[in-house]
Amino acid sequence: MVRAGKRDLKDLLNLKDLLPKKEALRTSIIYFILSFIWIQFSDEFFYKIIGNTSKYKDIQKYKGWTFIFLTTVLIYFSIYERLKKVKDMGIALHKSMEELSATTEGLLTTQEKLNREQILSENIFKNSTLIIFTWNLDGSIISFNPYGEKVTGYKEEEIIGESWIDLFLYEDEKPKVKGLVEYLKSGRSIKNSIGDVWRSKDNRIIELIWTDSPIYDEDGNVTQIISFGTDITDHKKLLRRLNELAYYDTLTGLPNRIMLKNEAGKLIKDAKLNNIRLGFLYIDIDNFTQINDTLGHDAGDDFLIHLAKILKEENKDGNILAKLSEDEYAIILYNVEDRDDIIRKTEYILKEIRKPWCIDKEEFIISASIGISIFPHNGDNYSDLMRSANMAMYNIKSKGKNGYAFYEAEMGKRIADNTFMINQVRRAIEEEQFTLHYQPVINMEDNTIYGAECLIRWYHPEKGYIPPMDYIPLIEETGQIFDVTSLILKMAFNQKKLLNEKGYSYLKLSVNISNKSLIKGGLDNEIVKLLEEYKIKPEEITIEITETSFMGNLEGCIYTLTKLEELGIEIALDDFGTGYSSLAQLKRLPIHNVKMDQEFIKTMKKNSEEEVVVKSIIELAHTLGLKIIAEGIETKEQQEILLESKCDLGQGYYLGKPMNAESFQNMLMMNKRVNINE
Repeated sequence: MVRAGKRDLKDLLNLKDLLPKKEALRTSIIYFILSFIWIQFSDEFFYKIIGNTSKYKDIQKYKGWTFIFLTTVLIYFSIYERLKKVKDMGIALHKSMEELSATTEGLLTTQEKLNREQILSENIFKNSTLIIFTWNLDGSIISFNPYGEKVTGYKEEEIIGESWIDLFLYEDEKPKVKGLVEYLKSGRSIKNSIGDVWRSKDNRIIELIWTDSPIYDEDGNVTQIISFGTDITDHKKLLRRLNELAYYDTLTGLPNRIMLKNEAGKLIKDAKLNNIRLGFLYIDIDNFTQINDTLGHDAGDDFLIHLAKILKEENKDGNILAKLSEDEYAIILYNVEDRDDIIRKTEYILKEIRKPWCIDKEEFIISASIGISIFPHNGDNYSDLMRSANMAMYNIKSKGKNGYAFYEAEMGKRIADNTFMINQVRRAIEEEQFTLHYQPVINMEDNTIYGAECLIRWYHPEKGYIPPMDYIPLIEETGQIFDVTSLILKMAFNQKKLLNEKGYSYLKLSVNISNKSLIKGGLDNEIVKLLEEYKIKPEEITIEITETSFMGNLEGCIYTLTKLEELGIEIALDDFGTGYSSLAQLKRLPIHNVKMDQEFIKTMKKNSEEEVVVKSIIELAHTLGLKIIAEGIETKEQQEILLESKCDLGQGYYLGKPMNAESFQNMLMMNKRVNINE
């Protein structure tokens, strides 16, 4: 077989060398010449050699055969040489055809791939949930995809050739893209650029994240730009809403305690630099609970909105107004001249608060007690100034309320009261005045009892029921919280043992642990002893902590919680959502459940902003692999929204009020559904 290289193959396939007439004529001429020479000269040649006529006749016969033989050989080699060349050309042609076939197949494969890529690109362009458009370097739009049409309200044919900068951007947004084209012309891309605000056809605001890439021509020059935009309008709204919930009161829209502390720090720093005075007003509405008790919580909310409006109207000149709790407010007066200046402003605020408030044709006269501290005379930091103002507020309350008082150094009564409370707490521990109540925690899917939260109750022999907030903050400061926590744990474990003996081992009991008890150390050892003493399985107990627990000592908190988790104790994060700044730390904490703060549920109704926020929080918890418990469920509508949103667990007055151990056990024995409306 002939093996030819590329050059040989080209020579072989050179058909110009293969001329039929020329080849036939060549063979004929050679045959003619040989025949002529043979006929013309062979007789004379042989006759001279032999010279005998009789022998010459025999020679003539052999001469003929010789001629035939020679001409046959000649014709053979002549035809062989030509056929050999034809054969080589055939082989070369076959090889060439194979190469051509392979090349053609490769081209077809490449074309199919290009077709698929084109179809894919067209599908992405048409069906993507991104805004995709191409534009010239002068900003004129070349193409605009269907999703872009949907978001902006413009049809592609309306805006082809229009400048997207002039069409979509507000005037204050245009300077931001001034250097965009020059940057992209350099061949670099811009990925995930945030901040573009577009204007839709109907003047809606659209917030977007962009990725811009250059498109090159055959010479490698940038001629066009393709941009991919993600619509983050709803996401931004949600973030703003979460920020409002974190730093503002949901009912009145006023800054909350967290916001007040942040802003107060800035004001104090400014006051130190500029040598100016600040006035801290701690305002408590007198007997606000009577409004709730008499007219209901809705009326109470109406009053708080009314009061917030009054305070907002009087809040000016750089002052800060905040809502600390349901009936407590704070105002920081900026750059006050002297004590008399503070008195004038405080008396004016009291005058406005005291104006009659009317509801349902009834008139109420409201009063307030205001405690005042002054920077820098009563402290040089937020905590000291607020504590001093708070003590002054309690001082005026003790004198009959409805007035104001400046903090004075001799205000030792508050300290004396604290001392009395400290002694009473010690006595309450010794005499077992503390008890536990149990609020059912309900499985939202089937409305069955999942467990219960243990809530401390103090019934003083003389003063009666004392709310936890009246002594918990104080005993946390004094360290008595450790003894109270130990007592709560013992009572809870004992109750769990009794429940187990009655066949309710599947129920989980959750116990709230204070911030200081959590970071003190040794909590895990104490719980191990209780588990052994009462023969309780770790998975039957849940420990609840608040987001503020780990704000000051994250590492210590993680260490203790990890120890508890290793035991098999379930960890729940209480008041989830109120500490928005700590959300980024959730992944580091060994928690299993989160309890959504009741502020999110309180005003939630169908198709409300609160419903959107609640659903987002539930999705966030599930994304983190956590169960979520909704607190403060007070209506059937709230229960239905939470069930529809796939909330795992719930508790609240609508599902079951806190009850003593006997009532809780009776409820379990009766297998009673805890929906109070059933």
